[in-house]
Amino acid sequence: KKELKTKPSPTFGRRLVWRDLAYWQLYLFPDMHARCCRTHYEAVEWNKDPAGLQAWQKGQTGYPLVDAGMRELWLTGWMHQNVRMVTAMFLVEYLGINWTEGLQWYHDTLVDADLAINSMMWQNGGGSGLDQWNFTLHPVTHAKFADPTGEYVRKWTPELARLPKEYIH
Repeated sequence: KKELKTKPSPTFGRRLVWRDLAYWQLYLFPDMHARCCRTHYEAVEWNKDPAGLQAWQKGQTGYPLVDAGMRELWLTGWMHQNVRMVTAMFLVEYLGINWTEGLQWYHDTLVDADLAINSMMWQNGGGSGLDQWNFTLHPVTHAKFADPTGEYVRKWTPELARLPKEYIH
């Protein structure tokens, strides 16, 4: 009997569960990319701010972590999961823009775009999903935690590269 030299990653297992949950939800709610799973959330009045949406898309919000993430997304087609959550929450919670706008942008720009997973996560971030998020990731507080030296922000927002660590976020 051969033994594994390394233990299986619990993160990998959780990701598989989330993937399967997303596909189950898409099966139950085939239009979840455009309509709220919890239909009473259809009545939410969202901020229709084309300038705010464009600033978010281009990474020009004035919030370094959000801007770095959105620029990385545009230039590479990818960004880390935590940064995806921060940028999503910024769009929905701080700009008040409909989660479907974020879903569409991610779907058009992510190289790993997945309709089921992205729809589920944006639904949750927008408060209308089956597992709606009951937390907010503040773009400055989370930046200090996730990017304490400012290395990530400096890489993607070069205009801030010379700022000292205490001012980067």
